[in-house]
Amino acid sequence: MTGPTRVVLLKTQTVDEQTAIAYDCIGLSNIVLYLFGHGVTSSGAITYEEATQDPSTTTPGYDGTWSIIGSAVNASTVDGNKCAATHLAVGGYGLVRARITTVIGGGGSISVVLVGTP
Repeated sequence: MTGPTRVVLLKTQTVDEQTAIAYDCIGLSNIVLYLFGHGVTSSGAITYEEATQDPSTTTPGYDGTWSIIGSAVNASTVDGNKCAATHLAVGGYGLVRARITTVIGGGGSISVVLVGTP
């Protein structure tokens, strides 16, 4: 049996429209996205998104508009070095990524880590 998968999607980022690497979650269940605040994160938003390989192309990944998972998370939730976990509903996910949809304000930064079990 294989242990949990742990992937850093974003590390100490602040920039608006900063997009994480897309991680292929096929075969994973019990997926959790951990949002970490570093310092003061008084404003900003992070959105989790999903997509899968477009069957009309041989290009790996997906370059269109991604589907949003749930609601955006406000960076103030993790202000002062806090952590917020988002547990994804049971189901099959293809590619999953995190994206800063509103610039992180306050002088701090955020990181996002994906953890899932096979």
